[in-house]
Amino acid sequence: MKSSNLFFSFFLLIAVTSCNSKQKVSLIVHHAKIYTADETFSESEAMAVTDGKIIATGTNEIIQKTYTASENIDAKGNTIFPGFIDAHCHFTGYATDMWKCNLVGTTSFDEVVNKIKDYSTHAPMQWIYGRGWDQNDWTVKEFPNKKILDSIYPDRPVFLKRIDGHAALLNQKALDMAGITDTTKIPGGEVEIKNGKLTGILVDNAMHVAEKKVPEIADSLAYKYFLAAQDYCFAAGLTGVHDCGISEHTVDLVKNAQKTGGLKMKIFALLSDDSSYYEKWISSGPLKTERFHVGGFKFYADGALGS
Repeated sequence: MKSSNLFFSFFLLIAVTSCNSKQKVSLIVHHAKIYTADETFSESEAMAVTDGKIIATGTNEIIQKTYTASENIDAKGNTIFPGFIDAHCHFTGYATDMWKCNLVGTTSFDEVVNKIKDYSTHAPMQWIYGRGWDQNDWTVKEFPNKKILDSIYPDRPVFLKRIDGHAALLNQKALDMAGITDTTKIPGGEVEIKNGKLTGILVDNAMHVAEKKVPEIADSLAYKYFLAAQDYCFAAGLTGVHDCGISEHTVDLVKNAQKTGGLKMKIFALLSDDSSYYEKWISSGPLKTERFHVGGFKFYADGALGS
């Protein structure tokens, strides 16, 4: 009887020692098809994760023998990719555009007008701002005219940006607030005139002059929309973005949002082509933190075919 107890104790000691020899991690994912994207594009069956970082990949047997975790996920043969990186996007712009009326996919200017009517009843500011229309998606593939907007909103500014961000349609109230007339000339931009009258279409720098009159949303709303945009990106597998052409104010917003812990997106950013930034940033050099890297400027050397 004593020898049996001794044997059992010895066996238990070996088992405990074996278990304790495993490295503790936060998570083990096993029975997966993991694309590691290493130099040889190798695939693995399992991985160990701790503190939000993958520390090892390998076969199911090796990972489960080497590591122990409080959470184990059986992937049941599903595929796991590394996080995707969008190499040219406008993450913060996409986020702070969320207060605007989404006109992407409209099939006619009449549909644009109807969407604007609905939006105008709950718009968060006096300006009616729509984004994303594309005349190439319409039966009549021509730039629209401001006439109907003038009749509906004679005293409320309307700014409707094209999908490529290089042109916009404004009503007369918005044009007046921007100081744009039929004699206005803006280098690098176009004020469209037909039959001697403004159509409301502004291209490139002319559009930018008018857009500066639109008030910025409150910082608190910007933080809210950053997190909403992040959720959309993470759901699509995007864990890193190259945000092209942001302001210094946006740089501060991103830094603060990441400090609070809510914004976890990894962002490489290019500053807008603003001459007031050059001397300061060239002398200070890039800004780099764990998740945020401001590494250059975005310069414009051409226009856009769509506009």
